[in-house]
Amino acid sequence: MSKKSNNTNNIKREIATRAYTNERTILGKKKVQVSFMDQFVLRATKLKSEKHLLAKASNLRKVFTGLDLVLLGLGGIVGAGVFVLTGMAARNYAGPAVVLSYLIALLASLITALSYSEFATCIPTSGSAYNFISITFGELFAYITGWNLVIELTVGGAAVARGFTSYFATLVGLKPPDLRIRVIEGVIELDFLALLLVTLVSILIIGGVEQTKKFQYIALSVCLSAIFFVLAVGSTEVKIENYTPFVPPEFGWKGVMSAASVVFFAFIGFDTVATMAEETIEPCRNLPIGILGSLAISGFLYCSMAAVITGMVPYDEINIDAPFSTVFYTTGHDWAAVAVSSGAVLCIVTSCLACLLSQPRVYLAMARDGLLPGIIAELHPTLGTPVYASLLTWALTGFLTFLFDINILAQMVSIGTLAIFCGVNLALLVRRYTPKEVSFDDFDTRVPVLMRAVYLLMSCFILSYSLHYGLALWIKITSGIALVLCTYSFYALGEFLNAPTEKQFKTPLVPLIPILGVLATSQLIVCLGSLALIRFSLVSLASLVSYLCIDYVRCCSPHLNEEIDGEKNIKD
Repeated sequence: MSKKSNNTNNIKREIATRAYTNERTILGKKKVQVSFMDQFVLRATKLKSEKHLLAKASNLRKVFTGLDLVLLGLGGIVGAGVFVLTGMAARNYAGPAVVLSYLIALLASLITALSYSEFATCIPTSGSAYNFISITFGELFAYITGWNLVIELTVGGAAVARGFTSYFATLVGLKPPDLRIRVIEGVIELDFLALLLVTLVSILIIGGVEQTKKFQYIALSVCLSAIFFVLAVGSTEVKIENYTPFVPPEFGWKGVMSAASVVFFAFIGFDTVATMAEETIEPCRNLPIGILGSLAISGFLYCSMAAVITGMVPYDEINIDAPFSTVFYTTGHDWAAVAVSSGAVLCIVTSCLACLLSQPRVYLAMARDGLLPGIIAELHPTLGTPVYASLLTWALTGFLTFLFDINILAQMVSIGTLAIFCGVNLALLVRRYTPKEVSFDDFDTRVPVLMRAVYLLMSCFILSYSLHYGLALWIKITSGIALVLCTYSFYALGEFLNAPTEKQFKTPLVPLIPILGVLATSQLIVCLGSLALIRFSLVSLASLVSYLCIDYVRCCSPHLNEEIDGEKNIKD
């Protein structure tokens, strides 16, 4: 497709485009022939303005307080990890040292949570990381981030729903396989009960946020009661000898780090809090409370629960499907096993609810930008909920829930989550050192910071890879020196050009904190192994292909110019 313009700014824009495409263009008569690829680069790298995102915000009801967000985050975090992943991580990766794995994952999460808190208070709209990336790196990277975020929430909800079946089976005196139809061993198992859970929770969410909050309060109260019950009763059965060896020789510290990359999935619930920013009362105050508060409390509970279960029985005797209920059966506390299973069932329901509540908000943000059908952005006229986005969430989550084994699901979600967190930390660095409302044309302004971000990312991954796989010492030293130099290069840039206002949350110790976040997430990504990287690459490639198709349709649309002009007017 071709486009003509006599505007001098368009000529400058074309010159910038040629720097990416190396295409020959005649500029002598100020009549520029722009190819589809040229236009694609422009739109893909176009930065969204904060004013534009805030202007496109819908009439979602503001109902969440700081306490609401803490409880929502706890519901999303606790059920997913402590009752589902702890047993698998202890038995297959780290043994009693799974406590350290949780501490490592918590530290990485807290660092990233600080970056999330700053972005969420500056841009209190639905979309979370999708919007954070769109204002920093452009639409293409935001689109890839959006689909990885969708996969995170979809697969996370599905994994938790399958955990519900396991604990429910234990509660009624059955084994988890008794409630599933096995098709392919360890891969495909039909789970009707988990599908029913996803369906009922989706109906609850569509019915309105207020009733969802009430249900979350009740279910989470029972969940926390079950956790404290486990800690009180289980601590009396702890045997010190079960902690020896603390780091089993067959796993080593490599296993501890691998376990950390797996249980990191248990902390992603704080991300669900950020997706509710548009529905939060006083977001500048309440969002950091919700994100950081829920993460700190859940981290304490995780470490305590992991210490109790690995102390009650040897790590190699822990049941993967329903670890806490079965360990009480093993120690002769049948009545306690029933109580734990009852609490775990509701705890997992709250986690599933948090995933299914957050996911439609991501679809909503992408639909507003024209990257999904416009009908998905429509709200119910009475309930004020994104009903079509919620139906899409139910369909995708229900499909995965019904078919796939929980181990497959947990591995699928971790890599995407870590990549998103790494991107958010990088985005905070770039945002702080880039002036507000910078356009694609401003190469002299954008490139110095972007190149530093690229070098930082490369040095972190090389250092992490060399440490994990025991590469030569000179590689470790060289990559470490490169990381130090990258850190110094950010300090050398001087004062921040785009710092938060006094009313907004401000991440401390920038650029050190986000750099540590990039390093921590890079290390955890490397620990997941090559198969996880391949899965992430395939998802990103599929996102790129679909974006090309969507962009071609938009390019041919007669309403494209109107949309671009509208955004310019908002900026002005």
